[in-house]
Amino acid sequence: MSPRASPSPDTIGHALAELLPWLWSALDALPAAVERRARRLWLDTAACACSGLRADEPQRWLAECARGDAGPVVLPGVDQRLGATSASVAMALGACWDEACEGLALAHGRPGVPVVAALWAQLAQATPTWRQLWQSSVAGYEVAARLGARLRIRPGMHVDGTWGAFGAAAAVVRLHGGSWQQASAAVEAAATQLPFTLLRPVRQGANVRNLYLGHSAWLGMQAARAVRAGFATPQGAVDDFAALALAGANAGPWVAPGRWLILESYWKPFAAVRHLHYGAAAALALRAQGLQPDAIESLRLRVYPEAVQYCGNRAPATALAAQFSLSFGVAAALALGDLSPAAFRVPRFHDPLLRRLEALLTVEPDAQAFPGGERGALLEIDANGRRWRHHQGAVAGDIGYEPSDDDVRAKFSLYTEADAAMAAWAQRVENDPPQATACLPT
Repeated sequence: MSPRASPSPDTIGHALAELLPWLWSALDALPAAVERRARRLWLDTAACACSGLRADEPQRWLAECARGDAGPVVLPGVDQRLGATSASVAMALGACWDEACEGLALAHGRPGVPVVAALWAQLAQATPTWRQLWQSSVAGYEVAARLGARLRIRPGMHVDGTWGAFGAAAAVVRLHGGSWQQASAAVEAAATQLPFTLLRPVRQGANVRNLYLGHSAWLGMQAARAVRAGFATPQGAVDDFAALALAGANAGPWVAPGRWLILESYWKPFAAVRHLHYGAAAALALRAQGLQPDAIESLRLRVYPEAVQYCGNRAPATALAAQFSLSFGVAAALALGDLSPAAFRVPRFHDPLLRRLEALLTVEPDAQAFPGGERGALLEIDANGRRWRHHQGAVAGDIGYEPSDDDVRAKFSLYTEADAAMAAWAQRVENDPPQATACLPT
């Protein structure tokens, strides 16, 4: 049985000094299930980035970057090639643009995105094998996931710009053959300059928030470079960060060595924050039973309280606000029959039926129906003189409800718009022998 989370250690530095030697050794004999999950992480993150980078604002942002930081790094599904610095930010920006990327509930965030983004930017010049790439990805994921679980952010902060840099730093050190001591130093280096990222953009639907994970990827990469160059780093900076920036926030658990947190990561079937998935799945289930959306007269959604806390936005005017709107997610699933990136872009974003249903829907937190942090949704609809009702529990991608390989491939094809270069790259990710040289799409 895997070790369970233990009480927080006296210092985070002490905990890392126990974690990293175990992790560096365990990576040399990576369990097959962990390696498969790393491959899935790369496929899914690249597909999400391919979709996100094709949106209007990222396209203009890429053009700005190309004017000052063109380089050799290929990005998924777009023409621009950037230098490693801008490419790492671009990958993370694109991956989270549609809110369809991976995450880890224990960490309340996305450990994998900045790790993949930082490593992606290395592959134009580094020549690791696929196995070394998976090992580096897992190294970063396990570090970021544990620190994400431990470092509970304060109210008003956003998680994406904080502890993700720790994972990116550890991953880049591992990719270049660095020791666990160097990884520890890179984590401390990143901790000396972590940003204080805010939740306010999410509340206002301002998508500048999508740069947060890009900053984590960039900072982790720079910290790893500094250590490789011989810069002196302090000890205890992670604990200083926790004491100063997170003062007043309750510390979370520390997960002891021996447990692979990447195996507990979730996969998203829909392009929206995880809290929207349960209501959307309930809506699609009722459509499958024959419910006609244009005949709907009233809707009521009951969900676990945390979902309402984060996703109570009504009549969202921007894509980001809609990605955090329970009412929009249910209405889009009912009106459009899916919750893909297209639902958050013009013209589908303004679909009249979608907007009518969103205005009709009432949303209620229900701790009794979903006790003890249980996630799910209860959707009740009146249409054509009939009451339709669906209770949705776990959805695909939750622990114990893993997507099939066909599900993963179908999402990859949808998000990449069946791009030939991306499809060929995915075949290599899935089928190359571990000792083959890792590559980017061409």
